[in-house]
Amino acid sequence: MTEPPAGPDPHEPVPAASSGSRAGRAFALGIVALAAVTAPFLVVRSDRVDTAALFVGVPLVLAVIIALAPPAKSLHGLTFRVVTFGLLITSAFLHEGAACVLMAAPLVYGVAHLVAEVVRQARRLDQRRRAALAVVPLLLLATSLEGTTYRMVPDQTVTTERVVAMSPQQVEQRLQHGPDFSATKPFLLRFSGYPTPTAATGAGLAVGSKWSFTMAGGPIVTEVAARDSRRIVFRVLSDQSKAQRWLQFQRAVVHLTPQDNGDTAVRLELTFHRKQDPSWYFGPIDDAMVGAGLDYFADSLGLVETHRD
Repeated sequence: MTEPPAGPDPHEPVPAASSGSRAGRAFALGIVALAAVTAPFLVVRSDRVDTAALFVGVPLVLAVIIALAPPAKSLHGLTFRVVTFGLLITSAFLHEGAACVLMAAPLVYGVAHLVAEVVRQARRLDQRRRAALAVVPLLLLATSLEGTTYRMVPDQTVTTERVVAMSPQQVEQRLQHGPDFSATKPFLLRFSGYPTPTAATGAGLAVGSKWSFTMAGGPIVTEVAARDSRRIVFRVLSDQSKAQRWLQFQRAVVHLTPQDNGDTAVRLELTFHRKQDPSWYFGPIDDAMVGAGLDYFADSLGLVETHRD
């Protein structure tokens, strides 16, 4: 009599997913995230925000990638997909604000996966140990209130300093001529598409003189508020640029310090009011973006660092 084929041994351990399959899923999820946060941004950069490219093309591309990606096999995988979908919808509604979504994506993914990990660990622990994990969502809740019930250092100042082979009078002449924005932007500004001036109009540095800077969305109008031999202070009168969605420029100061060898140390100082929270995340980002813009402005004025042997 023929014996039936032997089935799998119930005592034999089931092999775990290979590292190759895990790496494949991680790679696929990475592609999904990249598409979700960059596709809307690229559409905005190409000035196609009111076309089907944003509302049909981007969802189509992302849906195809998600459909072809390996199915989620964990709480983290499910969290990743839900957050990705949320970022896509947010980008579509924000239009020009897609740049904000791109900058905020690491924070959003980080918080979501931290909560997912807390839940995953809580399911494995007993009641007493599970209570200790409650401190994590409480801390996140306290952080989420920033900007609604309290604010942390919303006013920030960035500076850049260069020693140039010019006298203070020559530097002032460069300022009176205005910047030439044909200079190459720093990589950070080119990559992010952060708004920067494209032209400037004005005359003189006397107190009360006005300068207008052409920006995407509308101009920024400034006025010389104070001036002496070592310092020129500009205050912002109005700001209609797209940048005012994220921050409000308040004033700029040019410090001129003559050096013994005839050079001049020029320090540009820009103060702004940050509108985004939490401060520990968006504060450094705004510092980096505005700092890159300040370096670009110095380049546009022809303030080239002196290198002497």
